[in-house]
Amino acid sequence: MMTEDDITSPSPVILVTGPTRGLGLETCRAVAERAPGAHLVLVGRGGAAMEGVHAELDERVSAVTCVTVDLADLGEVRRAAGEVLDVVGAEDRTLDALVLNAGIQTVDRMHRTADGLELTFAVNVVAPFLLVRELQDRLAPGASVVLVGSGTHTTDRSTRLVAHPRWEDPAELARPGLGPDPSSRIAGQRAYATSKLAVNHLCHELDRRAAGRWRCNVYDPGLMPGTGLARDMSAFRRFVWHRVMPHLPLPGMSTPARSGAVLAELALGRRFADLRAGYVDVDRVTRASDESYDERREARLWEVLEELTAAVRTA
Repeated sequence: MMTEDDITSPSPVILVTGPTRGLGLETCRAVAERAPGAHLVLVGRGGAAMEGVHAELDERVSAVTCVTVDLADLGEVRRAAGEVLDVVGAEDRTLDALVLNAGIQTVDRMHRTADGLELTFAVNVVAPFLLVRELQDRLAPGASVVLVGSGTHTTDRSTRLVAHPRWEDPAELARPGLGPDPSSRIAGQRAYATSKLAVNHLCHELDRRAAGRWRCNVYDPGLMPGTGLARDMSAFRRFVWHRVMPHLPLPGMSTPARSGAVLAELALGRRFADLRAGYVDVDRVTRASDESYDERREARLWEVLEELTAAVRTA
C-alpha cells in the first residue's frame, strides 16, 4: 500500500487544465498555499487571463509554466503535451499530478471540432484521454491523475439545470448532430451529463491499465453557481445561475475556493492518498452512480478513444 510519504514531494510538478478561472484557478491557488515549492504547469487558452494567473502564481510557487492549447483540437492537445514533456524533460523531472479540470457545456449537440467530433465529448472526454496517454510515461511513481466530474452524471443527483445522461456507443457520442432534436438545449445538456458519465468510465479504465504505477480518481466539486459553466445557457438561465442560485441553500452546494482546496489536496496526496478509481464528492469519498461501473462500457470507450486519437498519437 502506498503511504502519503510515497506520493508527496516538497517540490511537486502539478499540471492543471483550465487554470484561469473558477475551480481551476482556485485549485492552483490552493496548491501554491500548500506546496510553495511546486512547479505549476498551466494548460489552457492563452491571453490576458492566462497572463494574469501566471503573474499571480509566479510570486507564490517555485516555478510556473504556461502552455496554451485549444482542447477542441487534438493536434493542439498533442502539441501541448509535447511542450509539457519538453519542460519536465529539460529539468529531468516527472509529473506528480495531472488535474484535468477543463470542461465545456454547449447549447446543443451540433458543434463540430476541427477533427469532426462533437464538441462536448471532444473537450470533456477525448482531450483528457489524449493528454494522459501522451504524458503517462512521464508520470512519477504513485502520481495522481484527477478527472473533474459532475453529479449530473447520475439521474439520482443531477439537477434540473441539466438533462439526464443517456449512454450510447462512444462512437455515436463522438458524432455531432445525432439523437432526437440535436439542435435543442436539452440535447446540449444531455451531451454534457453523458460526457461526465463517460469520465467515470474513463477513470476506471485508466486506473485499471495503470496497474498500480499511478492512480486515477474522479473529483466532483459539487454545485457551484456563479462559475462559467452557464456561459452557453439562455440569458434567463445565466441570470439564475449567477444572481439567484449563489444565495440559495441548495443541497450539494460548494464554492470554487472550497472545492479547489480539496482538489489540490487530492492531487498532492494530502487527502485520500490511497484512493484508486474512486469518486470524491466535494470533500468525502462516495460511490458514483451504479451505471458508472460497467467494465464492458469502459473497454469499449477505451477502444473508441484509441481509434479517435490514433492518427494524432502516431503523427
